[in-house]
Amino acid sequence: MRRTFIATPIEPGAKLSQTHTKLRNALKNEKIKWVDGDHFHITLFFLGDTSERAITQVRQKLGDLLPGFSAFQMRLKGLGVFKNMRKPRVLWAGIEQYEPLKAIKQAIDRELEPMGFTPDKREFKPHLTLARMKWVEDKEKLEGLVHTHQQEEWQWVRIREIIYYQSRLTQSGPVYTPIERFRLDESAE
Repeated sequence: MRRTFIATPIEPGAKLSQTHTKLRNALKNEKIKWVDGDHFHITLFFLGDTSERAITQVRQKLGDLLPGFSAFQMRLKGLGVFKNMRKPRVLWAGIEQYEPLKAIKQAIDRELEPMGFTPDKREFKPHLTLARMKWVEDKEKLEGLVHTHQQEEWQWVRIREIIYYQSRLTQSGPVYTPIERFRLDESAE
C-alpha cells in the first residue's frame, strides 16, 4: 500500500516566495509547520492508502482522461486561514478563476468513485496551503498579517500538468514522489 493523491504543482513567483519567508519569520515562535515552496501544490483528490493494483488502474484512468483537458491560467490572490482566527489550522493563499481546475476535479471524482474512492462532498474551494498550524499564541499578530495580505495579488500560474503522487511521511515532513505526470493539452495556444 502506498499513500497517494492527485494534485497540480504550483511554482511560486518572487512575490509569493518573499511573503512566505516574511510570514515564516514573523511567526517563527509559533507551533507552525511551513510547507516548503518546492512542495506547493493544489490537491484535487486524496486517495490515502492505495494498493498497487488500484494505483495501476488510477494511472490508466488519468491517462485516458487528462489529455482531453486544455492547459489554463488561474490567479493566486489573498491570504486566509481555515478553521477560523480563534482556532487557526491552515494558512493559505487563495485561488481565483479556477473553473477549468474545478472541471478537472469533477471528472476525476466521476472516474474514481466507482473504484471505491469517495470524493470529498464539500464544495471544491482550491487553495494553496502555506502552513499547518498546531498552535498560535499571538493570534493578533496572525490576524494582522492575514488582514494585510487578504487582497494581495500574488501571481498568475499556468497549469500544464496534473501529477499522481505518492506521499511518504517522515520525521522531517512529507516526501512527495511523482508516480506519473499527465500533461494537459497546450495545442490551443
